[in-house]
Amino acid sequence: MAPIGTNLADGNGAVTQQLIDWYAERARGGVGLVIVENALADVRFGRGLAHQLRIDHPKLTPGLNELVEAVHAAGAKIAIQINIQGGGVDPELEPGVQPVGPSAFSYVFEETDSGAGVPPRLKRVKHVRALEKREIDEFRSAFIRAAGIAKAAGFDAIEIHGAHGYLLAGFMSPATNKRADEYGGDLNGRMRFVVEVYQGIREQVGAEYPIVFRFSGQEYFEGGRDLHESLLIARRLEKLGVDALHISAGITMKAGPFTWMNPPMSYPQGAFIGDAEAIKKVVRIPVIGVGKIRDPGFAEKLLQEGQVDFIALGRTLVADPEWPRKAAEGREREIRRCISCNRCHRIMSRMKIRCAVNARAGLEREFPMIPEVQKRRAAVIGGGPAGMEAARVAAARGHQVTLFEKERVLGGQLKLAIVPPYKKDLGGILAYLKNQVKKMVDIQMQREIKLEDLLNHQFDVVIVATGCTPPHKPQYSDSQVVRSWEVLSGKVKLSGNRIIVIGRGRIACETSEFLALRQKKEVTLIHSGPMEEIGSNLEPLFERRLLLERLQRRGVRILSETSLTQITPEGVQVEGKKSGLIPCDHIVVDEDPVPCNSLLRELQGKMKVIGVGDCLEPRHLYKAIHEGFRAGYSIG
Repeated sequence: MAPIGTNLADGNGAVTQQLIDWYAERARGGVGLVIVENALADVRFGRGLAHQLRIDHPKLTPGLNELVEAVHAAGAKIAIQINIQGGGVDPELEPGVQPVGPSAFSYVFEETDSGAGVPPRLKRVKHVRALEKREIDEFRSAFIRAAGIAKAAGFDAIEIHGAHGYLLAGFMSPATNKRADEYGGDLNGRMRFVVEVYQGIREQVGAEYPIVFRFSGQEYFEGGRDLHESLLIARRLEKLGVDALHISAGITMKAGPFTWMNPPMSYPQGAFIGDAEAIKKVVRIPVIGVGKIRDPGFAEKLLQEGQVDFIALGRTLVADPEWPRKAAEGREREIRRCISCNRCHRIMSRMKIRCAVNARAGLEREFPMIPEVQKRRAAVIGGGPAGMEAARVAAARGHQVTLFEKERVLGGQLKLAIVPPYKKDLGGILAYLKNQVKKMVDIQMQREIKLEDLLNHQFDVVIVATGCTPPHKPQYSDSQVVRSWEVLSGKVKLSGNRIIVIGRGRIACETSEFLALRQKKEVTLIHSGPMEEIGSNLEPLFERRLLLERLQRRGVRILSETSLTQITPEGVQVEGKKSGLIPCDHIVVDEDPVPCNSLLRELQGKMKVIGVGDCLEPRHLYKAIHEGFRAGYSIG
C-alpha cells in the first residue's frame, strides 16, 4: 500500500481509532506491506494536512505501536513514511510558520486562468525561506529521532520521503536548490543532506533494518529534476545501502507536477511507470512501481516483464481495500476499481479522506458490513449508480431486494458519462455495480413501476432512485437544435462540420470535446456568463483545468459573455463579447436536467420510502454512491 494522506490522525497528529481501522481494513484485504502516510518528523516548520500524522516525539510511540499491532494482527507488514514538509506546507494551518527549503524562492500553486474553482489559498504566493546551516543539522537530527521512534514502535521498515518537492526533494532539485555552500551546486552537493540523513538513520536503526527511499523519477516541470539525474541518484542511494527505491513523480507545489503525482482519469494506467523501469535497469536493489495501477492483469504484466519488482497501490486501495485478495483469488470482476476522479485529494488537505466510489472509506468502524438481524423486503426503483449501490448494500446486509429498472440496461446516467473522451475509467464502477446486483438482487428490467405496484407487493421499504431527465419542453424548437443527451447517447447523428454547443457545465464541455475529437467537428462553445462559469461544476484541478487545455488544443472556440439571440438557416446570431452571425450546421444545447421525483412524492406518507441520487437533485456520482450506500445500509 502506497502512503496516501488521510487526515485521520487527531489535531495533534496522534494515531486515532479511525486511522487504525483504516489501515487494518487494507491489511485484511491482502496487501503485503502497508506504508503508512507522510508522518512529520518535525512539526515546528509547518504541516501539509490539517490532521497530519506526526512521529516527532516519543510520547506518540504508544499510539503508533497500537497501529503496528493492528496491522500485524490483520496479516500484513507495516512501514511508515518519514517526512519534513519543507516548502510544501500549508501556512494557514500553522499561522506564523514560513515554509523553508535549501534556498529562498517563491511560488504559486495555480496561476493559470483555467484555475477557477481552486481554493484561494492555492492561488496565493508562498515565500520559502532558505535554511541556515544550524537548521540543516536540526532537521537531520529530527529525521534520525523519527526513525528511532518508528523502530521502537515496532514498524517493520521505514520509508524516507524524498519525493514531491518536500524538504529532501527540495535539496536534490536544481530548481529549488541554489545554495553556494557544500549543500548546493552539482548533484553531489545537492545530495549531501540526503546522504547525511540516511547515514544518521542507518546508524540509529542498525544494518539489518529495512530502509526504503521514495523519490520522483521526474519532477515534470521546467527546471525540475529529470530522469537522467534520477538515474544517478538511484545508483548513489544503492551504494549507500538503501534497501529499496519507491519511484513516484511530480511535486506538490505546482498544479501541473501535482497532477502527475495523482494521475487523473485522462491519464493512462501506469502513467509514469516508465521512470521506475528506467531506474530498475541501473540498480540491483528492488524498485517499487506506483501511479494509477488499477487492473491486476496490468500489475502482473509489469512484474512478469521485469519493469518493477513490487507494485504499490494508493487510491486503488482507497476504492477497494480487498483488491489484493480478490486479485489473488481470481475475483477480478468483483473489484471496485478507482475511477481516478481524485475526490480523495480534493477534500483531503482540510477534511478526512473520502472516496467517490467507496462510501465506507474512512468510516470503516461506523459502517461494518455485517448481516442485519432483522431481515426486510426492499424495493429499489431505478438502476442507475444510486439505485444499484443501494440494492448492493441492502442485499449484502441480508435483506431481500428487488430492483426495478424501466430501461433495457442498467446504468442510468453512467451510460452517458463514459461516452466522452478520457472517461473510460467510469466503466469500471459501472461494471462492478452491475456484477454485484446481478449476483445478489432480483432484477426486473423494463418495468416502469406505479404506486399501486408497490403498495400491493407489501415491501417493507422502497428506495426511489429514479434519476433525472432533460426538461420536457426544449429551450429551442428549431430543427437545427438537438440536446447534448441525444448526441452522447447516439440517438442523433450530426450532419455537417460546424457545430455550436450552448451551455456552461460538465456536459457542455465534454460534449464539445466528444464532437471535436471523436467526430472531428469544428466546435464553438457559447455561454452567456463569464469564463469562470464554464466547467464550474467540474473538479477544478484535475478535471476543469485539463479539459479546458484539451479543448484549446483541439481548436474548440470558447465564447464567454456571449448570448444567442436568433437562430437562422445560416447559423446563430449572437451578441455580447462576440457579436454577429456564426455559421453552423447544427446547434447542441446542454439544458439543466430536472429530477424524476413524482413516484417519490406519491409514496411519501403511504409507506417507508427513501429518495437517493438525482431524483432528489441532479448532482454527481459521489452523492449518488454515498446516498445509495447509506439508504441500503439504513434498512433494518
